[in-house]
Amino acid sequence: MNTRTLGKVGEELAKLFLEKEGYRILEENFWCRYGEIDLIAKEADYVVFIEVKLSNNKSYLTPQEKVDYRKQRQLEKVARYYFSLQQVDSDFRFDVVAISGDKKNREIELFKNAFYC
Repeated sequence: MNTRTLGKVGEELAKLFLEKEGYRILEENFWCRYGEIDLIAKEADYVVFIEVKLSNNKSYLTPQEKVDYRKQRQLEKVARYYFSLQQVDSDFRFDVVAISGDKKNREIELFKNAFYC
C-alpha cells in the first residue's frame, strides 16, 4: 500500500472515530496555498483543526511526534486562512489523531489541544 492510500485509510479511520466522539466533520483535506489540513470539525463550541498521523510499528517516532514545530506553524497558517474565508468567529484548537499498529490491530488516540499557536 502506497503512502497516499495509507493516508486515506488513516483519515477515514480518524473520521469515523471522531464522529463517534461527537465531532461534526466540516471539511476533509482542506487545501490552500499554505498547505493542507486533514480534517476540520466542530466539537462543542470549538472549530477543531485535526492532523491525522498513521504509522506502523516499525516507525521510530510515534504518530503524534511527527507533528513537529514546522508542521504546527504550517497548520496555523492554513487555519488562519480558513477563518479568513469562512468569517467564523469561534474558539478553535488543534487536535492530533494518532493511529498506530498494523491492519489487524489499530490503536487510535486523540490528543486534544495538541499544540497552541
